[in-house]
Amino acid sequence: MSENLRPSVSVVVPRRAVCGESPYWHAASGTVLWVDNERGEIFRADPATGDGSLIVYPLGIGAVAPRAAGGVIAVTTSGFVGLADDGTVTRRVDCLPAGIRMNDAKADPAGVYWSGSCALDFAAGRGGLWRLDESWQPTLVLDGFALPNGLGWSPDGALFYLIDSMARTLYSYPFDPETSTVTPSPRVLVGPEAFRALPDGLAVDVLGHLWVAEYGGAAVHEFAPDGALVQTITMPTAQPTSCAFVGPERDQLWVTSAANGLDESDALAGHVFLVAGHGTSGLPVASFRG
Repeated sequence: MSENLRPSVSVVVPRRAVCGESPYWHAASGTVLWVDNERGEIFRADPATGDGSLIVYPLGIGAVAPRAAGGVIAVTTSGFVGLADDGTVTRRVDCLPAGIRMNDAKADPAGVYWSGSCALDFAAGRGGLWRLDESWQPTLVLDGFALPNGLGWSPDGALFYLIDSMARTLYSYPFDPETSTVTPSPRVLVGPEAFRALPDGLAVDVLGHLWVAEYGGAAVHEFAPDGALVQTITMPTAQPTSCAFVGPERDQLWVTSAANGLDESDALAGHVFLVAGHGTSGLPVASFRG
């Protein structure tokens, strides 16, 4: 980061979400998608004003992304669901056993959708990584996690990033962008010593730097591609959950947060924040092609 840059943080959407999550830039509509997963609410917001609309899905939403064919795909307590813009269910795939739910999710550069699953009590070893292809066929690709979070890809698509929040670890996996396949031989890119609390969602910028929201740590961290800490931006609420680069130039860093378990003394809990002055822009993000 240039010494002349001084990141600033402001509220862009003043809403006390129980657990705001999954900000996602949809270039085709010029809007930002994000969710309150406890309430099953999906928001579509104007990046210039934060104003927008919402749809509600009664089974809870872990994350959301746009579909190339229109509408959105979301992950739920039972698997995957496709929704029209008015909330009508257009596709549904129930693939999870009782006691397991989907969590964070994102489309890879080719438009294949990936999601982490976890036990309701975040029990170690019961979490997994799922792949949903364009025919809506789900596949459990990796297992043995506690709370998979923070999915992302390097600028060349050759690396896949995944956080296990309970292990407080950010992993890097070899990835084939032509076939959308992960090689199950991870290395630890950022270990638990880098975090006071729980690393959560992440975004990747054009330099290949990773921006990680720290739930309970009141911070967003920027890491270099080799895992070195570049900077830490203090957030004005205890529980930042995820982040994404949005806007036509993908130069606005939006950060979601959670009010879950916090009292009114954390007055900005659950709001969505804009971080400006960070000096970079994000990679393009794909829509789910199914």
